[in-house]
Amino acid sequence: MNEKIIKFIFSLFILFACGELLLAQNITNTLGTTGTFRIKDGSTDYLTLSQSNGQVNILRSLRLESTTGPSTGVVYMGADKFLHNYGTGNTFLGLNAGNFTMTGNNNSSIGYLSLFNNASGYQNSSLGYVSLYSNTTGYQNSSFGAVSLYSNTSGYQNSSFGTGSLSGNTTGYQNSSFGSGSLSLNTAGYENSSFGYLSLNSNTTGHRNSTFGAGSLSRNTTGNNNSAFGYNSLVNNTTAAFNSAFGVSSLHFNTNGVGNSAFGFSALSNNTTGSNNTAVGLGSLSNITTGQNNIGIGYDAIVPDGTLSNQVRIGNAGITYAGIQVAWTVTSDRRLKENIMLSPLGLNFINKLNPVSYTRKNDEKKKTEFGLIAQEVDVVLKEEGIENAGILTVTNTGGYELRYNDLLAPMIKAIQELGEENKKLKDLSEELHLQNEDLEKRLAKLELIIGNENSKNEIKLSGK
Repeated sequence: MNEKIIKFIFSLFILFACGELLLAQNITNTLGTTGTFRIKDGSTDYLTLSQSNGQVNILRSLRLESTTGPSTGVVYMGADKFLHNYGTGNTFLGLNAGNFTMTGNNNSSIGYLSLFNNASGYQNSSLGYVSLYSNTTGYQNSSFGAVSLYSNTSGYQNSSFGTGSLSGNTTGYQNSSFGSGSLSLNTAGYENSSFGYLSLNSNTTGHRNSTFGAGSLSRNTTGNNNSAFGYNSLVNNTTAAFNSAFGVSSLHFNTNGVGNSAFGFSALSNNTTGSNNTAVGLGSLSNITTGQNNIGIGYDAIVPDGTLSNQVRIGNAGITYAGIQVAWTVTSDRRLKENIMLSPLGLNFINKLNPVSYTRKNDEKKKTEFGLIAQEVDVVLKEEGIENAGILTVTNTGGYELRYNDLLAPMIKAIQELGEENKKLKDLSEELHLQNEDLEKRLAKLELIIGNENSKNEIKLSGK
């Protein structure tokens, strides 16, 4: 216990023991080197002062009257109140903690100037230097740490743990912060939860944000309904809302992008203003910057262009097998299409293609595959006068990708063209067949005539 307090308590007991005699005279004495000063009742010691160790021992209960004002039930340190319980159910410990004018009840504070300005606030708990200092009407707040909830005036049901946590909060309510500096600039934001050093520390009026991890959502000011889990996740988000980031540095550079979901280390890490993107996997969609409604699933799943929208990528360049139980169903509704016209690609296009067999460089089993070379298809398309075709994609890193599904239409057209040629050939064959039958009939007649003539000539020669 503080030496000044011990001396103060000892002085109180001296006053109680000596009564009014102390008002008329001073008592001065010196104990022997092993002497002990005792205040006792019969054989029961109440207080002892030992010269050998300098200790004051209180051997019975010490009663402090309930505080009714500055002159009753108060322990002072110098000229400053140090311990009192002014009001009902209140406990204040610390230089000038609490005050003698409040009407709020059931408050507890420990620390210099903690709950100093409390008026009608009730059921508040504060521990730390100037914690809950400005609180007036706020209630059911809990603060632990120097300067925690310092500016809170009417905010209620806030919980802060850590130096400076929620220190700027004034009217915000039902916020929870854990970590030095967490939610430190929050003023009127409500129902936020932050865990980690400087997490959500720039938030002012943003509400219903949840963060876990040092620096997570640390620059958020007015954005709301964001969730960030992991060191520096959503760290640059300022006003954007409805983002969810799980993983270190996930959605790291997002500033105004809305409705993004990122799961995995550095997922969607370079997105700035893109919205409604979904990334699952370490580094997935990390090339997206402004694109929207993109989906990436798997480690390093990257779409061809980070500035474009409505792209889907499952897996990365290392995938060697992809399977599904049933065939894909692809939308083909007329209402989703425009500029509809007959395909210009057909038999001539198909005949120019060069089917090949090959093995993939990253395939451990070196299985033989069959297909086309995208660069060769690009050449054929240009020969056919086709530009900007969906069948062929060139990524922003220079990689070529081919959408084999688009070959169906030219193949069908080629089959139709072959069908037309086949019909013509069939019609021609039928015509030739009829001509052949006619010729055969005519030939038969000629043979009959010639046969008859020959018979006549034979009769004449025989003289009959």
